[in-house]
Amino acid sequence: MKKIISWAVALCMGVIFYSCDLDQKVFSSLTNSNFPQTVEDIDALVIGMYANFKANSGGVYDGSNDGWTMPIYASGDGWWAYSEFTSDELVHQSNQIYKFNWSGAWNTYGTYSISRNITRCTFILDQLEKVGGLPEAAKAQKIAEVKTLRAWLMFCFYDLYGPVSCVLEPEGLSNVVYTPRPTKEVYFNRMVSDLQEALPYLYDKTNGTENWGRVNKGIATMLLMKAYMNDHQYDKALPYAESMKTMGYTLSEDYKDVFSDEMNDETVWAVPGGELAGNEYAYYLFPPNCITFGKNFEHKACPTHRWGGYLMPWDFYDTYDKADARLEVIADSYKDANGTLYTRPGGGGASDDRIQQGAIPVKYLMAPEKYASGNMHIVAFRYADVLLSLAEIENELNGPTDKALNYLKQITDRVGVTHTIPADIQTSKEKFREFLLMERGRELFMEGWRRQDLIRFGKYIEFAKKRGCTAAKDHMVLFPIPPKVITESDGVIEQNPGY
Repeated sequence: MKKIISWAVALCMGVIFYSCDLDQKVFSSLTNSNFPQTVEDIDALVIGMYANFKANSGGVYDGSNDGWTMPIYASGDGWWAYSEFTSDELVHQSNQIYKFNWSGAWNTYGTYSISRNITRCTFILDQLEKVGGLPEAAKAQKIAEVKTLRAWLMFCFYDLYGPVSCVLEPEGLSNVVYTPRPTKEVYFNRMVSDLQEALPYLYDKTNGTENWGRVNKGIATMLLMKAYMNDHQYDKALPYAESMKTMGYTLSEDYKDVFSDEMNDETVWAVPGGELAGNEYAYYLFPPNCITFGKNFEHKACPTHRWGGYLMPWDFYDTYDKADARLEVIADSYKDANGTLYTRPGGGGASDDRIQQGAIPVKYLMAPEKYASGNMHIVAFRYADVLLSLAEIENELNGPTDKALNYLKQITDRVGVTHTIPADIQTSKEKFREFLLMERGRELFMEGWRRQDLIRFGKYIEFAKKRGCTAAKDHMVLFPIPPKVITESDGVIEQNPGY
């Protein structure tokens, strides 16, 4: 199969995608006539699950909800958006709810609704056991692929809501009523066991191969690493982080290259780019009157459609050293068609209601036509995260050792800011944590991990209050289960504590 950049099949299988013109079977409503009967049918079901990880907001139509769902990496909503906009590294210019102005009535159903595909993966696994004519090696690989996709979905929803209601055993598939949420132990252990069982049978490093876009050993390994780290089981996270060093991934010499070359050796997996994989990422970044951006590196790549809205707060921007090479993908200014320069207040140029709130976190320096068509990849997993995680794991297990510091320096050396590491960073675990948390933000901004990092470090609510989110409460480390779910289940699905 060619690399999954077109997603043409993925958008037609497993979910209903109304704008797709291909005459395909639709497996969102299974009947005796379309029941999967062949190897090809099974693969179509598997590929369909990748639609859950798209980047196009509202790209999948949910007939049962009579509305658009929000895939994991949707730029306008979903796991990625909730992870970023409730953190200190990204602000949504107009949506005030992200400033912790939500309650138990916050309706995130467009995102929550795709959690049903955890159960759909269970169905596909059951069909894999029943379908004939599939060689054992191919069958093992397909089972591993589906288990990884199921665990990945479980991971994302666990991060947002805690355990969500789902069917994890085939015998429960005939039960069409709501079931109680699994316990944390049952949910977490299944997520982990799915990944562990899948690892030996997954594709190796898929960069530059026809399997680019499919899950691979790197994704499964990083999910295991992150699951254990988030649960503060650093000893169990360590072997997975260490094993990533032997998989062929390396740091790119130039930070910018990671976001211009889709299949570089640092990227473990990205939401693939392609004409049929359009996303709205760039449209949210640039102000409507932007023509060129970046006072110091003018880049003529503003897309035709410009909505604005996503900004890096100046307080976070100012944590970067002026010599930091990562500033080359964060625009501190822009120009309009008349050549007027817009800058932050006090920056020497004109100002508008956007640039006053923050810088433009461009991240992806691409040609205008790629921005205009949404034909761009979105980096989700990369090796730099592994090195920073190894530094964190070493610090938590053994203190701020030279080994931990050397992992950290690989990141700071690349962007020319090793001189910013405090001289006393090795005097305590807490000193090391403090710098590492901010360095993770500076390195991985807009990649969806910030909220998770802040929660793991115990700083999510504290940082929210410091930046003026007076509505932030301790229980808001989890989002409320959508009211629609609570109501339709007649209380079988219990709300998260505090709401």
